[in-house]
Amino acid sequence: MPSAPALLHPGDEARLTLSVPHFSWQPVLAPKIEAMPSHAIQVARDAGFKKILDEDLIAATINWYVPDRELARGTYWWRVAGVSAEGRSGKWSAPRSFTLRSPERVYTIKENASFAEIQKTFEQASGSTPAIVRFTKGEYRLNPGTNRNFIRLAGAKDLTLDGNGATILMHRPVGWIDLENCRRVLIKNLTFQFEPPAYTAGRVVTVNTNAAFMEAEILSGHALPGDWPVYDRDRKGMLVTESEGFAIKRKAPLVVPHEGFAQLEGRRFRFKLANPRMATLFGVGDIYVLGPRWLSEGGGHGAVTKGGEDVVFLGLTLRGAANECLGSFYSDRHAILNVRLERSPGASLSVNNGGNNHHNARTGPWIEGCLFENCGDDACHINGYLMSAKEQSATNRVLIDLKQAYDQFGEKAQLDTRPGDRLIFLNGATGRVLTEARAVSSRVLGNALEVTLDRSVQGLKTGRIMPHKNFDYAVSGNPEVTEIYNASRMCNQFVFRHNVVRNSRRVGVLAKGMGGLIEHNTFDSLGGGGVEFWNAPFEGLGAEDYVVWHNRILNCGRLTRHHAGIWATLFPGGGDRLHRNLLISSNEITGFDGPAILLSDVESALVQNNVTVRRGRLTVQGAGVAGWQGETTIFSIPDFPATPHLE
Repeated sequence: MPSAPALLHPGDEARLTLSVPHFSWQPVLAPKIEAMPSHAIQVARDAGFKKILDEDLIAATINWYVPDRELARGTYWWRVAGVSAEGRSGKWSAPRSFTLRSPERVYTIKENASFAEIQKTFEQASGSTPAIVRFTKGEYRLNPGTNRNFIRLAGAKDLTLDGNGATILMHRPVGWIDLENCRRVLIKNLTFQFEPPAYTAGRVVTVNTNAAFMEAEILSGHALPGDWPVYDRDRKGMLVTESEGFAIKRKAPLVVPHEGFAQLEGRRFRFKLANPRMATLFGVGDIYVLGPRWLSEGGGHGAVTKGGEDVVFLGLTLRGAANECLGSFYSDRHAILNVRLERSPGASLSVNNGGNNHHNARTGPWIEGCLFENCGDDACHINGYLMSAKEQSATNRVLIDLKQAYDQFGEKAQLDTRPGDRLIFLNGATGRVLTEARAVSSRVLGNALEVTLDRSVQGLKTGRIMPHKNFDYAVSGNPEVTEIYNASRMCNQFVFRHNVVRNSRRVGVLAKGMGGLIEHNTFDSLGGGGVEFWNAPFEGLGAEDYVVWHNRILNCGRLTRHHAGIWATLFPGGGDRLHRNLLISSNEITGFDGPAILLSDVESALVQNNVTVRRGRLTVQGAGVAGWQGETTIFSIPDFPATPHLE
């Protein structure tokens, strides 16, 4: 029987103001893929646990918990027990109590308040915490002037911003929320929208393949391409199908570039295409969407946290974002609950680019109960940023620039490398690991971080990872330099559960890190797969101790790319198997034109009790796979193999 876990947070008799606290404990069960145990948690109103308010069962890869709703003010008790794979519960931990108290100060934002008046209220409240800012319910049409963000807080703690159902409307793209080094901050019950949207789109009315152009009528309520220079600067778009919920057009590429446009009359525009082959992609009635990144034009993230911990977004609705939407950098235990990235009626997208992009957290994020629809890229991508060493002063000591090519907050976070952190040194050209080492100590020396390791690193190539074409978000331009990843800051203990992801351009969840849980989600009509594990060009690295179960993956795989409904791989492939201990169980994969499950560069995995329907094929590639059991495959085409196929 499992022993009783040691509880970590909140401390016994803690007094809290954050109404969505996190709970953490010391694990007592090893996460075994062949027999996955769990942690049970109970939160009650009484010490005898007769009035249980919340209880849950979490796979043993996870040793923290976030309730999916607020707790009322008052005193609570909580406890945790280990549960074996066979369902036998061990001893409960000794219960702890905590008290949620009301903020001492309340600030009200009045109806028709101006942008400047709202900013002044935010400033006053963040300087006098614990506090709550409450909007008067209504619609706020605001002029941001030269400001880049609506909510901009630095160093705030114990603060709640309650939208109370208010809607914020802006007529030019800005960042909605930008938090830096904030702690225990809750932002809830707000709707954000741009009028017109931060992208534009047109319905194709004619195509000329000989002259390589097409003409489109810009949709009502959308900006004309000539209204903002960004549309001419960022000359690419995506093809979607209106009759299928504006999902990406089947067999379309990820990006469809153009070479410029001209206004013909009214809302009709002609787009010059690269060649006749590009023109053949278009059909009359298709929707061509221009979804640029508003970089120099002043638009920030939809809602971003940089550093800090215990930031909660609850019940937010975002119908537009100037760049990536929900993002975080070095932000621990970030919770995103019941948030909606929602496509407005008549719109083609909810947000222009990625729905979620989270980088370098030690723990989290926790994402539950959300809707992510019609995102312009991956609905959720979590990772750790690539680094390189500028100098190796000893075989076990490296000097790393605080400012890395792709890292958008590491310089301020000073890369936050702590004793015990696990660093992976990788030859990116071959996919081979030089070594894995633990940090013994670290210290900042000028504009660099000196890290002493517990072992030598042989064959390390120093130098700077240079962005391709001097663009901060591009592929690595210097493959000879040794890649370094902090595996202790790779969004470990990531949870993605009870979410709906539909009609987005690429992947449902693209993940890596140590310890993850992806369960009870629906992925519908995506361009890519439902769940994918692979190293992006500068965002890594492998997935370890991951549970992917009880998900539905429906009609995905619409893009022309090599992929699967559930896919694990590395780039380049055939190097070291950096995906380890994957449990893929009890998922339904329907309508995926290609492999339903494809695993390569995996050290060990167990695939069991999944159901695939239609043209899917179950595929596993590479040695070290623990097992493939109990699969049910239903094909609509009889000549497809009805048994697992090994490559």
